[in-house]
Amino acid sequence: MKNAEEIILLLVSGQGILLSLALLSSVFKKRMTVFYIGLITSVITIEVLNIWAMRAFYHSTAGAVPFWILGSYLIIPPALFLFVKANTRPDFQYNNKSKLLFIPAIIEIIAELFSFYSNQFFGTSYDLISIRVWYVFTEIVPVCAMILVLVLFGNELINLYRLLKKIPVKNGGRFQVHRLTAFFAVFSSLTLLWLLIALFDVQVFTVIEIALLIFIFVLGYISYFKPSFFDIPKILKPQLVKDKYPQYDDEKELKRLTTLFGEDKIYTTQKLSIKEVASRMNLPERYVSQLINSYHNVSFNSYVNSFRVKDAMQRINDPTESHKTLLAIAMESGFNSKSSFNQIFKDTTGRNPSDFLEK
Repeated sequence: MKNAEEIILLLVSGQGILLSLALLSSVFKKRMTVFYIGLITSVITIEVLNIWAMRAFYHSTAGAVPFWILGSYLIIPPALFLFVKANTRPDFQYNNKSKLLFIPAIIEIIAELFSFYSNQFFGTSYDLISIRVWYVFTEIVPVCAMILVLVLFGNELINLYRLLKKIPVKNGGRFQVHRLTAFFAVFSSLTLLWLLIALFDVQVFTVIEIALLIFIFVLGYISYFKPSFFDIPKILKPQLVKDKYPQYDDEKELKRLTTLFGEDKIYTTQKLSIKEVASRMNLPERYVSQLINSYHNVSFNSYVNSFRVKDAMQRINDPTESHKTLLAIAMESGFNSKSSFNQIFKDTTGRNPSDFLEK
């Protein structure tokens, strides 16, 4: 029976490792929502693998690699927090401040690695978990933070359901909110088990843990292959904007935005920022961001680049500009480098600029 449990743990861990790598690689495509699900899945996978390691007495093996140190529980709350924000707030944008939320986890990992290798190579006997403050920091704080994040998650879901009652929504929109609710239920269940273990030292059955973890992995695969699975229903986004900024006329401001880009061609300004656009329109930055995200369903950068690519294609097809190089056309269209132009052009059209030129 023991061997069977170890095999199950290894199989689940193997699936988790492959899934985690796939999800984490999404950072290169700037699919940050998927990336944060990958962080959560990674921690869960490491925890399952650690259970196997304890059953197989791997920790006491000579030359054991301390992989379990990378599974800091402090990673989960901020990752889930950012996931919730991205999928319930149309104006949410990832920035450098988001990274600060992971500093506690980084501190824990560095300290644990130092302790492990110091004990192994220098004969010290550091035992951080026996220090009360460290135990609270690494075991109690994460589960308490999870409870706070789940309270926020639940509140955001309540707001979405209130919106569903206010405006007519097709079943697809309702199902999307229901999907987020299911995700909330899964993490609430995991947090309850976590709470029982961390605060009350109640041991839960491995079978229950694995069942929940497999469900998480299923959601992880969904996140990877269909990253929009948990997005806010498109029909709700405009209503969220109107509720938050009732003093502005969305239709009027959208027309002004279209004029600014379509006629004034503000996109030709290199390194154009949303701050500059908002300043030109005399509107709050977050409101402009919400307008673009909610009504055009793209980020500010994607919105700007769509105009730049269209402008570049028109210039390439214009006989009067045939004497110009692709770099010159790119710069005049608002791109600030050849590499960014090539990459964005290919991502948008599926072809390289040079291929388009040959056609």
